[in-house]
Amino acid sequence: MFSRFALGVIAAVCASASASAQYVTQAISSGPLTTASSRFYLSPSEINVLGSLPREAIYIETFRDRLEQVMARQESVGLAVAVIERGEPVLVYTAGEEEAGSGRPIRRDTLFRAASVSKGMTATLLAVLEHEGRLDLSESVPSELLPLPRGRQANALQLLSMRTGLPSHAMDRQMEAGQNVSELRQRLGSLSPACVPGDCYTYQNVAYGSLEVMAAQAAGLEFATALRAYLFDRVGMSNATVGAQAMRASESWARPHRRRDRDRDGNPQAGDPDTVYDSVPAAASVNVSINDMIAWAQAQLGTSETLPASVLERVHAPQGETPSQTRRLYRLSERIHNTWYALGWRVYDWNGQTLLTHSGYLSGYGAQIYMEPATGFAYVALWNMDGDAPWWIFPTLMDLRMVDGPADWLDQLDED
Repeated sequence: MFSRFALGVIAAVCASASASAQYVTQAISSGPLTTASSRFYLSPSEINVLGSLPREAIYIETFRDRLEQVMARQESVGLAVAVIERGEPVLVYTAGEEEAGSGRPIRRDTLFRAASVSKGMTATLLAVLEHEGRLDLSESVPSELLPLPRGRQANALQLLSMRTGLPSHAMDRQMEAGQNVSELRQRLGSLSPACVPGDCYTYQNVAYGSLEVMAAQAAGLEFATALRAYLFDRVGMSNATVGAQAMRASESWARPHRRRDRDRDGNPQAGDPDTVYDSVPAAASVNVSINDMIAWAQAQLGTSETLPASVLERVHAPQGETPSQTRRLYRLSERIHNTWYALGWRVYDWNGQTLLTHSGYLSGYGAQIYMEPATGFAYVALWNMDGDAPWWIFPTLMDLRMVDGPADWLDQLDED
């Protein structure tokens, strides 16, 4: 029935709290809100219209309607989305609440967990440190930091590109069961290898976490401080933090919601942002707002000129194919023809277009970024519930943008 219906990462979810919406098209302003029929919009007087949309962005109005469709499905409590064309935002959309029933709307500075989107930030931090002569990513990671099977060693490039030779997701289950990450990392050398380092792609979290030690040593700072000093401040990610404790200290942060956690009336209940993945901050522990994600995308596109071109070339260059990822996306096979992993970034051949991307899911939070550096296009999204619909926003966007598909991905959810 669903020849193109894809990802299948998370099952469909039932009800959510009533959603408020706040959006700006070709407008990047954040003044007071006015209320209209339980929805929140920026006052027209506060909208800074930058001019007519680029030719490529004529799809935006239709796409915004699809975002309203996502919220109407009540599969996310809160949602924040932005679209960039030619390096500049043409749509910033926020909807819903920080917590179901709270009445606190999602704002442009509301923090969500970036989950595995953090990996690209770690990779870029290390590339910046390399650019400044503080480390060499081609050098082997010390065995005392990352012991590998049969006494082998991987260099930092191989670790960043998921080519360590370890079995996929090595020690993740043990970490999720609460075992100490440092001890688990020391046990990696006792595992049966999947291949020689550099020869195959196997996704890692525990091993990837060792990069925080490398970054901290090279910068002479704690990992979170190094991210702030060498990356967040440089690219304009003013809200970004690391870890659940820092998230709680922010003025506005989205609570996670999971479909299994509901009150007696079936309404979603907020969960705890704490997660064992905070023990591997290099892999999954950054917190970001949609403003931060816009700044992050512009830095990676090169349009903000906040990162050296050599750094972008370093992190964006594919290091090896990822056949398991290509197979996992089989329902998108009419769109995605091949996949690779760069340094903390995935690379997709999307109908002949080269897209840089990464997604993340963490205990009721979702995050995505897609970019096409050749055109200055990017899509970023954050949400705080584990429904299906948010994962299908980007394929919908691409069908509308490229005019090469029916853009009916959300409709297909009803046919499941």
